[in-house]
Amino acid sequence: MNERETVALKGKVLVLAELRAVTGLRIGGSSEGLKIGGVDARIIRDPWDRPYLPGSSLKGKLRTLLEHHLEVSLEVGIGRVAEHRCKSAADYSSCAVCRAFGTREALDTMSLTRLRVRDAYLDESSVKALPAAEVTLSEVKTEIMIDRRTGTTGGRGAGGLRQIERVPAGAIFRPVELVLNVFEESDKDLLKHVFVAMELLEDDYLGGMGSRGYGKVKFENVGVWWNRAADYESGKVALADDRRINGDMKTPTALVAGFDALKAKLT
Repeated sequence: MNERETVALKGKVLVLAELRAVTGLRIGGSSEGLKIGGVDARIIRDPWDRPYLPGSSLKGKLRTLLEHHLEVSLEVGIGRVAEHRCKSAADYSSCAVCRAFGTREALDTMSLTRLRVRDAYLDESSVKALPAAEVTLSEVKTEIMIDRRTGTTGGRGAGGLRQIERVPAGAIFRPVELVLNVFEESDKDLLKHVFVAMELLEDDYLGGMGSRGYGKVKFENVGVWWNRAADYESGKVALADDRRINGDMKTPTALVAGFDALKAKLT
C-alpha cells in the first residue's frame, strides 16, 4: 500500500468486554486541589467525579505487552518510555504492532492506525454490591514507605505514611470497547495479536504500582461482532446476540485458541 492508492474499508471488528479488577486498580489522576491531610495519590475521574478507565491507558499497555511478546526493537521515546517504531515501509508492512496500534514515523507508505480503544466507565452497581459496611466508588489504601537500608520510616527516600486511592477489587468497567478497522485481508490476522495482548495483560497489571500487587485485571463476557462496509450502507449494523460471531469463546485465551474458526467468519 502506498500513498497514491485508495484505501477502502472492508469492515470493522467490534470487541466488547467487561474488565474486572481482581486486585485494587490505580490509574493516576490530577493532584490539583489536594488538601493537607487528604489522599496523596488520587485516581483519574471524569467531570462528574466518577472513576473511569482511559482508552489510552489500556491501549498503551496492550501495545507494550505485544512489543515484548513479539520481541521487536525498542528505543527511548517521549517521556523516556521505550517503544517500537518501524523505520521503513518494508518493516511496517509486516509489523503487527505499528499496523494495529499506529506509528509516528514518517514512512514512505500510507500508515493507518487500525485499532481504536474507547474509554470505559465504572459500573457503580458492581462496587456497591461488594461485601463491605460502607462502600464508595473507590477505596483508600494506607502504605508505609520504609528505608530498605535502615528498616525505618525516617531515612533518606522514605516518607512515612501515604494514602493511595484505588478502584477496589471486584469492581467492573463496562463496556470495554475495542474496534479494529480492516482495510486489507491481512488486517484480520491483527485481531489475534489483540487477543494475545489481552491474554498477556491478565497475567501482568494495568495502571500503576503493579509490583506491589495493584492492577491485576480479568476480561469477562467478551463479545465479537463483524460489520462489513456494506452493513453501514444498508443500516444493518447491530450488536444483537444473533450477530455475535465468537460463540462460547468469551475469554481472551479461548479466542486465541479458537481464532481460526473466528477468522473464518470475517467474510
